[in-house]
Amino acid sequence: MLVIGYRIEPAIATSMLRNLPLEPLVMLGRALVLVCLFEYRDTTIGPYNEIGVGIYVRRRGTAPSLWRVLRDSRKIEDVGLYVVNLPVSAHAALTAGVEIWGYPKYVAGIATSFQQDKIRVTLESEFVLTYSRGFGFEINGPPFITFTLLKNRLLRTIVEVGHRVRFGGARCIRLSINGAGPTAATAKALGLDAVRPTFAFRTDAMKAVLPAGKDLGASAS
Repeated sequence: MLVIGYRIEPAIATSMLRNLPLEPLVMLGRALVLVCLFEYRDTTIGPYNEIGVGIYVRRRGTAPSLWRVLRDSRKIEDVGLYVVNLPVSAHAALTAGVEIWGYPKYVAGIATSFQQDKIRVTLESEFVLTYSRGFGFEINGPPFITFTLLKNRLLRTIVEVGHRVRFGGARCIRLSINGAGPTAATAKALGLDAVRPTFAFRTDAMKAVLPAGKDLGASAS
């Protein structure tokens, strides 16, 4: 797994949320966007690859404490990562993700190469991302907490993890958009090909459990 964080203008992030009851969680004047790249080698539905693009958000009209969010975002029900795109390389992953959680998945060719000192991920006909290992430090991996829409209901899912991650290498990341597609369009609209990442972390021993999401009510704003 490789996770990359970008800080962008809040207005740009807001434009991606449309009429959802969500707005960017602004930290130090910027919104946070995550690009997550996965090479799943052993899952209940077999191996497959996945790429996620999400915006860290809060429910509209709320004012969660940033200190509490940073301390333990699990307990702050009003915050999470709104998943904008989630291409996968296997049809089984598409069906489960869409029908149970409402993840915005579509099937695409995703080629991954995770090596000790570098990573290369290609999303077929959309973009190529490369990463080179830099100096960094290790911590326990943070959970993935996502917002999705399922039948016009807002779901919040806490994906607990059991691995450590190594920060570093953000300055060595290159994103080249070389085609058209849903995820490439999102990356372009957010300006990710023109802004330097703020941080990056990786693990070669990802462990995660994807539970059922919690229904937070109708998504109408």
